[in-house]
Amino acid sequence: MEVGSLFEDVAGIILRLNCIFEVIVVGNWVTETLPQRLETLGLDSNERLGGMIHSLSLAKGETLCPSSLGIGLALLRKGTLMRQVGFHDGTLASTELLFSGHFIFPRGVNREVENNVTHRALEKSELEWLGLETLYRLCRQQDGFLEFYLQKKNRYSRTVEDHLLLRSILSKKEHLIFTLCMIFSARLRRDERVIPITLDELCTMTGTTRQYCTKVVAELCERQILINHYGSLELVDYGALKGQMGSEARRHYDLIRAKPQSS
Repeated sequence: MEVGSLFEDVAGIILRLNCIFEVIVVGNWVTETLPQRLETLGLDSNERLGGMIHSLSLAKGETLCPSSLGIGLALLRKGTLMRQVGFHDGTLASTELLFSGHFIFPRGVNREVENNVTHRALEKSELEWLGLETLYRLCRQQDGFLEFYLQKKNRYSRTVEDHLLLRSILSKKEHLIFTLCMIFSARLRRDERVIPITLDELCTMTGTTRQYCTKVVAELCERQILINHYGSLELVDYGALKGQMGSEARRHYDLIRAKPQSS
């Protein structure tokens, strides 16, 4: 079994934060700051979080390990991050893409504990974050915040479990098309049609070889569904892309899209 096949695509994983709140994005920037987003939960964040919010910039190709900084909760305000999981032998598998407006939920462990999860910037990215100790204090002080945090973490875990099964259910092509549909679905909500991803990166998320991934993407380009800019993929026809899914993949796609995304 290929390394990438042990981890599932961005598919439903992206959904875990895509619609937590209505997000306003202008020029790839989220207009709301992290305290403003938390205020939507009824938290007087300006008073409670004064001086506790940190800013972080990542250049393209730079990697962030949330546990090494003691990050408890982060908001990606600009850019695109790829979440990567490392194996004991040093190999990496990519499990999801995060776009501007997404929260990042680290594992919730202290920085002394070994953590094999990192986030690599696919383009220049900007984040705001609060520390793990601050997060724990907010959870103790605010019942609503604790409920929010646990609910979203649980929903994320459940979604990962669902999609871990899809690789064994769908064919390689169905899974690859399914993944692209879910990625572009998230992008289209922001009126964006380009994802800054290479074919090698797409391979690690879908568990396919580069040769096979190149073949499928080339077919989609020939049908004028995608444009490969060799470093990014541009969507031309989303309806046609969904039409490439088989009945089984489309059934799972519709089931995932029908799930409640916020409460």
